[in-house]
Amino acid sequence: MATTLSIQSNQNLDTFILIWLDSLVNISEDNIDTKKILRKAITYVVSFDDTEKCLEFIRSHSQEKIVLIVSGRLGQILVPRAHQFSQLIAVYVYCSDKKRNEQWAKDFIKIKGVIVDLNDLIKRIKLDHMKRNEYNIDESLPITFFHKNPQNKQFLIKNNDNFIYFQLIIDCLSLIKPTLNEKNKLILFCKEKYKDNKNELNIISEFEENYSSNRAIWWLTRESFVLPMLNKAFQTININLLYNFNFLISDIRKQLIENKYQAPLRTYRTQLMSSQEIKLLKYYIGEYVSINTFFITIPNRKHAIEMFKDSDTDSGLKRVLFEIDADPQLENMKPFSDITSLNYSTGVEIILFMAGTIFHPVDICQENDITIIQMDACSDNDSNIKTIIDNIKGEDYGATPDVFSLGYILAKMKKFDDAEKFYNRLLVELPDDHRSVVSCYKGFARIAMEKEDYDLSIQRYQKAFNMEQSVLKPDDPGIASGYSTIADVYVKKCAFTEALQLYNQALKIWIRALGNDHLKVAVCYKNIARIFEMQSKYNEAIDYYEKVVAIYEKNSTVNQADLAKLHNHIASIYALIDDKNHILKHYKLALKIFSKIYSINHPDVIGALKNIGHTHEAAGNLSQALAHYEKIASIHRELLPSNHPEINEIQLDINRIKSQIK
Repeated sequence: MATTLSIQSNQNLDTFILIWLDSLVNISEDNIDTKKILRKAITYVVSFDDTEKCLEFIRSHSQEKIVLIVSGRLGQILVPRAHQFSQLIAVYVYCSDKKRNEQWAKDFIKIKGVIVDLNDLIKRIKLDHMKRNEYNIDESLPITFFHKNPQNKQFLIKNNDNFIYFQLIIDCLSLIKPTLNEKNKLILFCKEKYKDNKNELNIISEFEENYSSNRAIWWLTRESFVLPMLNKAFQTININLLYNFNFLISDIRKQLIENKYQAPLRTYRTQLMSSQEIKLLKYYIGEYVSINTFFITIPNRKHAIEMFKDSDTDSGLKRVLFEIDADPQLENMKPFSDITSLNYSTGVEIILFMAGTIFHPVDICQENDITIIQMDACSDNDSNIKTIIDNIKGEDYGATPDVFSLGYILAKMKKFDDAEKFYNRLLVELPDDHRSVVSCYKGFARIAMEKEDYDLSIQRYQKAFNMEQSVLKPDDPGIASGYSTIADVYVKKCAFTEALQLYNQALKIWIRALGNDHLKVAVCYKNIARIFEMQSKYNEAIDYYEKVVAIYEKNSTVNQADLAKLHNHIASIYALIDDKNHILKHYKLALKIFSKIYSINHPDVIGALKNIGHTHEAAGNLSQALAHYEKIASIHRELLPSNHPEINEIQLDINRIKSQIK
């Protein structure tokens, strides 16, 4: 019936790729045997006997770190063309004529050696790779960016989307209850991936037998398959692999919370980065970045800088020191902890931040040959970010995410292929119970709706609804939710008659089951009002919006700002039928509420004053309009510079009214 979402066995899930270009690479027995040996150091080894295909592979893997072995003859052709690519970090020329090839090789700083002995080549590559792995400072750091005011710049909007997407994904993965199935699938995959690496297979077997939730950080910091594979999954947002790592991500988060750091601190992260990456971070000074992996730092600045001692900057990468200030007292901040006692390397002092921690870049400066990037760790409560995340989550997400929440987020973020594959996987793997099947079909329906295939969405929602009707009583609120959800799709389809019929069926059930003043009833009234408004039936729309107001006023949990905005909206509908008395009434009610919850200079308060002023002006009440404009001007003069556009704008309004009064 469905296929599982699989991780392809030939997919590179390591940080590094080893490429070997030689006309005999797939023919010579020595070369074939050497590839097997090298796979024990760098698991992903790709061989080429064609220069153009090799060059295209390097060009198309811009997010990887590539190590190249090349023959002397083909190296003279390839290296001058590939040397400028930042992803190419090291080249080894393997040849029979060392002296001759050293002549051309000396012009390329990424060439680490011209080697004639096969054993020397293997030793050199393995030694250099071990140095890279010691601190992982040249491993790509997955970062997403958020700009508070992206306006119409497409790349800023895309960056914001990627930032929000990862925050939602890590929220799901951290809080979904793990099952044994994910761990077993991860182990099976790893055994297949590392089948030629005896050392790694032994570690995988140890992981299978001895892993426990209280040793999650120990495994994260151990030199093994865990951290490189997890980092790559984070970097590429490999949903299937991240889901299989769900148990580990959740366990690490719990350990960080249990060992939460108690006092503000400064800590450091040593990193090699490209000039382009540094330039992008500089652009986002004053904005937000998310480090999309478990962020390992050390609190000793001197030790951090010493880590650069053996770092290789010949590849064109720059030395970067992140200087991070973090305060654990900030509300709703992702956890971080001193993991010295939990760490695999005993006695090594480490501060670990949860994957997806948000930082605020403060400044970038230069200290000798090191770029210093100063950042503050941030709360997840920032209104610019939280509002967007809450809107995407919507009502269906729930207070605590479950396994279906991940599919929901994938659909909302328009990752449709991933979402469909994920729901198909759940259909296969989860117990064949009513809730699982219904939730998956609702997921498929949501995907169709997001794709604007409304007929298919209705068909799938109807299938899930029919299944719910078979087990729920006719007056169960869940039945009302089913009617309402299908009605939502009919609204998008502009099939208003069908939508109204379903909303009214939902309304009857909710009133019977929950009472006249429940917020579910208010939501249904609002949906009906919206349909009448879209049909230009303004009086009917106002009647239903007023019902919503009545329920909001009785319910203490309602956000007062939402009530004020509703009054604004009702006023805008009265404006369409030119009922100035009711326009003023609702604008004044909005102002009264905004004035209670915000300071006098809040944009919503200013907006309400302006709306009242404009309405008085339209009604010919010029003195009242002038009074409101002058109040706005007074507020602006106290807070804004004299040449601010808003001061000039309100002064034009005042001058216009005064000229009419005269």
